[in-house]
Amino acid sequence: MNDYPSNVKQKLNSIIADMSEHHWLFSNNPGHDFMRQHQGKLSFYDTMRLIIGMGKGTTNDEIMDYFDMVPDLIPSQSAFNQRRSQISLSAFEYLFSEFSSSFPATTNKFKDHCILACDGCHVVYTTNSEIIEDYNKPRLIDYKGYNHMHLNGFVDVISKAFLDIVIQPGQKPDERQAFHMMLDHFSPDNPQKYIVTADRGYESYDLLFHCELKNLNYVFRVKAPSSSKSLLSYYATELPDDLEEFDVTMKRYFTDKATKVMKDQSDVYRYINPSKNTPYFYELLDRDKRHLYFMQFRVIKIKTAENTYEYLITNLPHSFTMDDIKECYHWRWGIEISFRYLKHANGLLYFHSKKLEFLKQEIYANLTLYNFGIFIANEAAEENKKKERKNDNKYLYEIDISSALKTARKFFIRRDSDIPIDIIKLMVKYVHAVKEKFRQFDRPLRGISAIHFGYR
Repeated sequence: MNDYPSNVKQKLNSIIADMSEHHWLFSNNPGHDFMRQHQGKLSFYDTMRLIIGMGKGTTNDEIMDYFDMVPDLIPSQSAFNQRRSQISLSAFEYLFSEFSSSFPATTNKFKDHCILACDGCHVVYTTNSEIIEDYNKPRLIDYKGYNHMHLNGFVDVISKAFLDIVIQPGQKPDERQAFHMMLDHFSPDNPQKYIVTADRGYESYDLLFHCELKNLNYVFRVKAPSSSKSLLSYYATELPDDLEEFDVTMKRYFTDKATKVMKDQSDVYRYINPSKNTPYFYELLDRDKRHLYFMQFRVIKIKTAENTYEYLITNLPHSFTMDDIKECYHWRWGIEISFRYLKHANGLLYFHSKKLEFLKQEIYANLTLYNFGIFIANEAAEENKKKERKNDNKYLYEIDISSALKTARKFFIRRDSDIPIDIIKLMVKYVHAVKEKFRQFDRPLRGISAIHFGYR
């Protein structure tokens, strides 16, 4: 039997146990909270595990599941809420970061490179108009508004694991700032083996400068040169936009000095106005101890459908062909799939409180459980590849991630017993056919609303 799932579970439990031994570092009131935790039904350790293992049921259902429906062990919902209010948000942030970095969360499967993607999504919760920063007012009278936070994620699109997140107010999201924060946190041993991807909403010079500063490769989708808000508008006369597809390399010395020589040679120099918000550009200048920074990037135009084109900017070398760049950017969609699994399969849509602090606790807890399931599911996927299939099968079959995440949750909350369970074998049992090439339909658009829960 594969010991990997047990090792993953043991590692997560050991981190929580270590935090429990130093609970005052993660308490809202150190020296008071959890000082007599061993005399009650809910210790720091059990409270953390209970919140992490919460699924789609009511709070009472989740408590009963965690304590195996033993009446003498089950605490009241009030006691549980009192305990969770004693734990600081930093405890869940620390646990997510520490656990996620304990296992290989990135996979170098694209030409020996790992593809990372950044994007954001709404996390809707119970309507509360008093939380102004998250409350979205209805456009029409007699219509109900809704509350949401903005969850920014940094994902390895091949392994589907979340490397980092930033939570922002729903009414004041700043996705570029969140991306910069996650890039600041990201410090791999070999940055040249990573390719960062993002959609048009992240288009900015400072993001390019940040990737240059971190020595990261990037593939960013940008607006057409005809748009005044596009980075490419400055180079419009140099781009053969009459062609359906092209791959052009742009070279410039970027500078913060607007001398006459530089203004006259706009094909050599690109002036960056100091009044613009480009702090990473000045870090590059300070690093090189001069007022010039040379940068080159490829501008690629690709045809996606009849009379439909997209533009990409990348610093990848020409050993990556145009087809490679297309495939690389196509992988970016994987972050949308990860968000879907996180919300629907892992249960991020189902909150068990209205308090903002508790909601954020559950977001980090749910992400920790998601990565726990993904690490094991990826191991199961490798085992699935070893299974013998008939050569005349019409489809390829892969692990059903939704089932795997639900199985992983049950495995996490299950108490140790003398009867071992082969989780890998169980996950491999549930597979589905890959039919992407056979499906063509419009993406359904639906309204946004919170998932209500049984309160008491």
